[in-house]
Amino acid sequence: MTDSANGGVSFGDKVRAFLDLETSLNKVAHDPVLTAELLLLVRMSFADKVVEAAEADAFASICTRLLGLNGDELKDILHYLHEFGYETTDAQAAQMLVGLDEARKREILDHLATIAKADGEIDERERRLLEATARRLGFTPR
Repeated sequence: MTDSANGGVSFGDKVRAFLDLETSLNKVAHDPVLTAELLLLVRMSFADKVVEAAEADAFASICTRLLGLNGDELKDILHYLHEFGYETTDAQAAQMLVGLDEARKREILDHLATIAKADGEIDERERRLLEATARRLGFTPR
């Protein structure tokens, strides 16, 4: 639709075009499985109550290299996760992942383990979150 007064694209069309952009934030907001995985990754980062630089770097690396998200948007994605995830428990986030195939579930657990050990040690709270998530995804301890 055009704005006949100036022969250009209408303001409404510009807004719609902007909102339709395939941004990483848009991808996260429209993919409940990706949102659930990211929520668990953030929770793992905070599990030991301190987010070390190595954990933040591991999170950024997983997001950009493995999940294909734009690193320039990570701050906005984290803000979205904070707003969306404050009412979502770890169990609810893991439940969103239950229907995935086994290989994808193992990949998610590997991502969680990468963050847990990024600072050189696995805290008891990190271990519990990893084990609880594994159980919720259908894996039993050995």
